[in-house]
Amino acid sequence: MKISKYILAGLIVLLASGPLSVNSEEHKPYEGSQAFQQMKQLAGNWEGMVDMGKGPQKIKASFRVTSAGSALVETIFEGTPNEMVTIYHDDKNHRLGLTHYCGLNNQPKMVLIGDKESTLEFDLAPDAAIDAAHEPHMHALTLTFAGKNEMKQHWTQFAQGEKKKVVVITYQRIL
Repeated sequence: MKISKYILAGLIVLLASGPLSVNSEEHKPYEGSQAFQQMKQLAGNWEGMVDMGKGPQKIKASFRVTSAGSALVETIFEGTPNEMVTIYHDDKNHRLGLTHYCGLNNQPKMVLIGDKESTLEFDLAPDAAIDAAHEPHMHALTLTFAGKNEMKQHWTQFAQGEKKKVVVITYQRIL
């Protein structure tokens, strides 16, 4: 295979110029909204209990800060076929929101509607790509913090446009 001397020269210049990575650029640490800063404190591993209608069961979760500090990835039911991911992030106006990649095979988008000292409340965003009147989906999430190492989540599921059930997960940080 022949490589033109111009292509070869271009590749040499490109490789000699250094890494082609965002990491080589200087970025200010992302601060974000107060609610997002609170969420970032969840980074780490958690264990909890949940009742999905078959009695209490153990659950594992992890929270990881990524994207230069501008996103928090939550993975629940970790290591099981029911594993799900939620990504928390601020919008351009520094309003906290989330996208939940759900076992119901959809991705509800929620926005923060309530921010009290130890509670964050999210509800389905008006621009969510969900047919809320017909499609089963997670419609709301309430997070309640009980110190640095305990939290509770209330996931509200809707079906046929009505509240179907609330799934409560109680977590403890694994130290």
